[in-house]
Amino acid sequence: MTDDDIIAAARKRAQDAYDADFRNRERSIDDLETLIGRRQWDEAAKADREAEGRPCLTINGLPQFVRQVTGQIRSMNPAIKVSPADGHSSVEMAEIYEGLVRQIEHSSGAASVYENAGEQAAAGGFGAFRIRADYCAGDTFDQEILIERIHNPFSVYFDPFAREPSRRDAEYCFVTELMDMEAFKEAYPDKSAEDVPNNSSPGLQWFAADGVVVAEYFWKEHEERTIWQLESGQVVENVPPGLKAARSRKVRKPKIMWAKISGKDVLEGPQEFPGDFIPVIAVTGEEIHLGDEVYRSSVIRYAKDPQRLYNLSRSAHAEVVALQPKAPYLVTAKQVSGFETFWAQANSANRPYLPYNADEKAGAPQRAAPPMPSAGLLQEIQLAAEDMKRTTGIYDASLGNRSNETSGVAIEARKQESQNGTSIYADNVVKAVEQAGRVIVSMIPRIYDTERVIRILGDDDAEKVVAINRVLMTEMGPMVENDMQSGKYAVRVSVGPTYSTRRQESAEGMMAFVQAVPQAAALTGDLIAKAQEWPDADKIAERLKRALPPGVVEQDDDPQAMQAQQMAQEQQKAMQARQMQAAQAMESLQLRQEEAKARKAEADAAKAEMEAAEAQMRLAAMRQPMPPFGGQPPFVG
Repeated sequence: MTDDDIIAAARKRAQDAYDADFRNRERSIDDLETLIGRRQWDEAAKADREAEGRPCLTINGLPQFVRQVTGQIRSMNPAIKVSPADGHSSVEMAEIYEGLVRQIEHSSGAASVYENAGEQAAAGGFGAFRIRADYCAGDTFDQEILIERIHNPFSVYFDPFAREPSRRDAEYCFVTELMDMEAFKEAYPDKSAEDVPNNSSPGLQWFAADGVVVAEYFWKEHEERTIWQLESGQVVENVPPGLKAARSRKVRKPKIMWAKISGKDVLEGPQEFPGDFIPVIAVTGEEIHLGDEVYRSSVIRYAKDPQRLYNLSRSAHAEVVALQPKAPYLVTAKQVSGFETFWAQANSANRPYLPYNADEKAGAPQRAAPPMPSAGLLQEIQLAAEDMKRTTGIYDASLGNRSNETSGVAIEARKQESQNGTSIYADNVVKAVEQAGRVIVSMIPRIYDTERVIRILGDDDAEKVVAINRVLMTEMGPMVENDMQSGKYAVRVSVGPTYSTRRQESAEGMMAFVQAVPQAAALTGDLIAKAQEWPDADKIAERLKRALPPGVVEQDDDPQAMQAQQMAQEQQKAMQARQMQAAQAMESLQLRQEEAKARKAEADAAKAEMEAAEAQMRLAAMRQPMPPFGGQPPFVG
């Protein structure tokens, strides 16, 4: 595929993605504008009120509903789990993969990345983050995998035919940025920014007055190939000579391609991306499919009108209350004659007295009755506030306010009801994290492909150093220790408390247990102390352990026994690895032996066929008639 072909396909795909999603983007922008306090008034009505000096209040109650959903997302703590997926993978290697994924998440600040994308989805209906590889710090050619946030979700354009919430089924994706003109010319001096086409119709604009739109373009290319299953069950792409295939089928293997483009040129690439998935992951809000159209919404999409009504009602109520001390006086012209200055400032200056002229026909000046607050107006304010809760599905119990629930069970039930109503946002974050795990696991064999030492994290955040892809010489021949290229691994996500939270829950459970069974405290005091978060809790646990009667401390708690057991486990793992390598070597040897037998059988058959042909030739020669006696001999003497 030439650069012109790439640009032509990219421009068409970018326009298709824009056309399919621009309505959702417009609605999302309106959601975000309303969330930060803009667009909460009709512009004409606001201008009229401000021109007349009337109150025009914006009391923004929408952020609390978004924070309720994002708080639920923050408390999930999704954890990527890795497990073996074929016969060439192992539990031990799955643990290394999983520990490496945790290390990648830790070094990238992935928790903040996931939360940010979830907040974008809750506030505007769509968020995204990405995964990429880069060189490690220092003078090295080793690379590492990074998880990064995408600050502007409107810079991402996905294949409009992708339907998965994480867009894992997308055939292509664009991540755009507006590049300053001077920076563009410096980075790509041989490319012409002025010649970048500019669309006159609505769509993705590739050129602007202050810069050039540059996009990272990811797309899939599918390679069709045939796979065969041998009679032994082994799946191969080429059937060895002498062996028979039980069945075959055609498969399409996707290859992820990447290029950086402008609207006119390929600026960098194209090149293959080291993974099996497009490394841009979407976090979507609630999606409703109307035929081929996708309607996407945020938490506050249907609460915007109640918010505007609440602002109007509160402004009207504030106007009525503000007019209470400014009720006009009922006076005659004779009474205020000569004192007009005093009476003009009656409602603005705090004067101790107001002089007036006596008027026998009118009596003393009196205030008119002030405007009274409307009961209907107060009720409208309450209804608007309730409508915001009703349209979001989040009620007082979840917001921390006092409601009509009195028992703890009723309050928890109402909280659960609210969480169920907004659980789709948290669920889509979990799906996005699961897809991130798939992307990372598919990248690991390609990025961590050399002999090196890496750090991995356990589920208790304990660091461990592991050597990978190390070639060892054994009795069975060369063996690769912790081979990252062998085997396939599956990914799932578990949601639950963090290790520190589980430790706190464990400590609380232990305390409740010893209160119920006091006699157990004498035997478990060291464990209870060890689970606490106090300073020097480990020292207290060690002293209590030494005070225990003989035989109570298990052998696993003995440092020497634990070290011996750890060595035994490591030796067992090494033995299992050697056995697996030996099995693989034996399988390969058997395959080669079968190929050699097949070739020998073909050679023997060919030799036998040749000998048979020679024998037939000799027999035919013997059957030729002899010349008559006295005739010419078959040769000249």
